[in-house]
Amino acid sequence: MDKVANCRFCEIYKSHKNIVLETDHFYMWFDEFPLTPGHAEMVAKRHVASLLELKRTEWVDLQNAIQEGIDRIEKTNLRTLYKNLAKKPRNKKSKRFYELMLKHIGLGEKPDGYNFGVNEGEAAGRTVEHLHMHIIPRYFGDVRDPTGGVRNIFAHNIANYKK
Repeated sequence: MDKVANCRFCEIYKSHKNIVLETDHFYMWFDEFPLTPGHAEMVAKRHVASLLELKRTEWVDLQNAIQEGIDRIEKTNLRTLYKNLAKKPRNKKSKRFYELMLKHIGLGEKPDGYNFGVNEGEAAGRTVEHLHMHIIPRYFGDVRDPTGGVRNIFAHNIANYKK
């Protein structure tokens, strides 16, 4: 793995702290600020910022890693996970997110769907310059109207393209 000083994701891989899955080119850990129970990040071991920098073998490995990651999410006791993470959070904000997960409608349920996301560039919301894909389990009832999925990130209520 190419390591870069002061890179959060390089440091996590170096420490192996909280890594729950590892493949040849990626590792997965549960997000410190989860949106839904099971929200995880699939992180490139090689220090690259963009999906467009992946080599062909890394793309293939990413596909397999995502499938393995979903299986790992679905087999994890998320109630126990968030109870344990809330005991030793990274900071007060991550503790609040873990506590919210313990009250979430989907806790203890198998996900009904998934959103996959990569924030490709600062304008898209990337805050860590290291490639990571969010795997976000979705549960019926977790939002009032899920129509449009990731389109809900935009203002002006343009998410639901069916209306």
